[in-house]
Amino acid sequence: MPSTIGGVGPAQLLSSYLINQHICIDAGSIGFHAELSQQLAVKHVFITHSHSDHVASLPAFLDAHFGVGIDSEDPVTVYGTETTISSLRMDMLNDRHWPDFIRICAESGRDLVRLQVIEEGVPVQIEGLMITAIAVDHIVDTVAYIIEDDISACAIVTDTGPTDEIWKRCHQVKGLTTVALECAFPDRLQWLADASKHLTPTTFKADRAKAPDPDQLRFLAVHLKLNQYDEIVEELAALSLPGLEVMKSGLDYQV
Repeated sequence: MPSTIGGVGPAQLLSSYLINQHICIDAGSIGFHAELSQQLAVKHVFITHSHSDHVASLPAFLDAHFGVGIDSEDPVTVYGTETTISSLRMDMLNDRHWPDFIRICAESGRDLVRLQVIEEGVPVQIEGLMITAIAVDHIVDTVAYIIEDDISACAIVTDTGPTDEIWKRCHQVKGLTTVALECAFPDRLQWLADASKHLTPTTFKADRAKAPDPDQLRFLAVHLKLNQYDEIVEELAALSLPGLEVMKSGLDYQV
């Protein structure tokens, strides 16, 4: 697969995953940590859910695109489920938290940014890729994304507790090579992971087992909490799972 995925930012608290430099999954960090040229290359942002660690830098990212020559032929498009897009409109781009860029574009007659509602299970064709949102089990409406081209595929699964539908869909995907899967808490905080619908190394292992031929896939553990990072890494290593590694921000991964 010619595609690459890469985390943006020095840590895993704020989530952004670049796909082939032009597509980003989540906007937690891209507007804070990516170089300006890197930000301006991204024209499509797919949001998994409305929590701040996944959308925190979206206002700054959109602001970076204004006034640099983009026009109606080259708008930035932000994709999400109806619930997520509604949250962005009500809670973020509302003139209180940040200027309402959608209103500003409408009033000025400029098509600079679009909010696009997508449906779970319905693929979106972008830049030669097929991107499909699949519901997972988090405390707000949340999706994972399966990204495919004609050769291979990957899945980005964050945030979620133990879930099933994404793995059922992965069994139907041809050429799946890589899964980025969250592991937010150590095992001793299983009660907190259950309450907030996240994974620990124990539940990470159990969900990994639901994937097709899991020992043949590369699993990238993501979204580790910073204050328990070393503990989670040690627990994951102790599992001795084939193909498992902790994703490192700033690196490119061929999938």
